Amino acid sequence: MRTLIIVAHPELASSGTQQFLRRGAELVAADWQPLSTDFNVATEQVKLRAAERIIWQFPLYWYSAPAILKAWQDQVLTSKFVLHEQGLAGKELGIVVTTDTKASDYQSGAAEQFTLAELLRPYQALANKAGLHWLPPFVINQFRYQTESQQQALLIAYQQYLTLPQPATFTQRQHWFAQQLQQMITNATGERKTQLVLVEQQLAAKQDELEELRWTIEQMRGDD
Repeated sequence: MRTLIIVAHPELASSGTQQFLRRGAELVAADWQPLSTDFNVATEQVKLRAAERIIWQFPLYWYSAPAILKAWQDQVLTSKFVLHEQGLAGKELGIVVTTDTKASDYQSGAAEQFTLAELLRPYQALANKAGLHWLPPFVINQFRYQTESQQQALLIAYQQYLTLPQPATFTQRQHWFAQQLQQMITNATGERKTQLVLVEQQLAAKQDELEELRWTIEQMRGDD
């Protein structure tokens, strides 16, 4: 999966959230591309053509993306490129959006009155027009208030959003985790490697139990 992440953040260097996500993107070899006001349209279009999954990643500014993304879209996503040349057709488009607001505030009757899915609808309309497959948005609420364990869970979910079919099944997520663990074992040495091998063995045992449970459930359904 060739994933291109277009990062639209006016203060990227000082954003702890974005730097955290960047480390996650690098671990799965996704192409991290911060936006600037100085870019070449033809070069940007080449990058888009080469990608299989395109991610627009940004903080929510007044219910939309920062102006830097809109300026990039207006210049790069020309009618010729998008409609006549079908430069984006068949690819996937995902949105990674960060907000300092609680998740529960984005719903009818709550503080913001609208869901984030509703607020992000213009991007879905663009995906439809361009022939892109729209992915469910990946929303990060109040990152700075998350515990370390919550942030680690977020990192794994983010990496899976960049690389797995969306929405990913439990089996796909499990297989992904096993691959990541195997890579860690390959790169580790000494006691660290021994510990990781033990974790892998424990997970394999749990996998056997899950397979037995799944088989039992299928048999019960067959009996019905």
